[in-house]
Amino acid sequence: MKRPNNNPSAAALDSFSIRTIGYVQSAYTKTKDVPHTHTGWTADTSYIRLLPRYAKGLGGLTGYSHIIVSFWVHKAKEWKMPKNHRKPPHVKLFATRMPVRPNPVGMSVVELLNFSTDSGEVIVKGLDALDGTPVLDIKPYIPNFDSYPKASVPDWVRRHLNSHHHSGHTHHDENADNNTSQYPYEQGALEHNK
Repeated sequence: MKRPNNNPSAAALDSFSIRTIGYVQSAYTKTKDVPHTHTGWTADTSYIRLLPRYAKGLGGLTGYSHIIVSFWVHKAKEWKMPKNHRKPPHVKLFATRMPVRPNPVGMSVVELLNFSTDSGEVIVKGLDALDGTPVLDIKPYIPNFDSYPKASVPDWVRRHLNSHHHSGHTHHDENADNNTSQYPYEQGALEHNK
């Protein structure tokens, strides 16, 4: 589809700016330092330090067990495809969760441990972002809207997930029968080759 030349609003969509709302504080500064264990990032506690003007925006998060964190993968260019990856040759960028993308936006569903509307500090578990990662947005995770237990994945992804433990979950053969993943958010499982 060709973009109309005389439509200024369409031209404005070619590029735009994003405001950072805060930064991640993590024990890991480089992708190569992250331990690729069966539990991956899920055992790690991270901090999100919101800019002061956004701290009050955390009001109302009490009662949510999980949140969705969107962030800019600022060190995406440092990432290298693991030598023993399981991605078939026909699978290209938009069929993967690799961090090297035209717009390296990351998203994680994380456990919300604590937060402060005064300091803007958010303590989470399972955030797959490095120290200093710019945070773009935080939203509450609502299972009714955000979980799709019947979502399907290609066979190669299912085999990979069933042969590993991801996000602290064990993938059982019952999912293999109907070609579905019980856990819609695998938090970078494919790109990290855990």
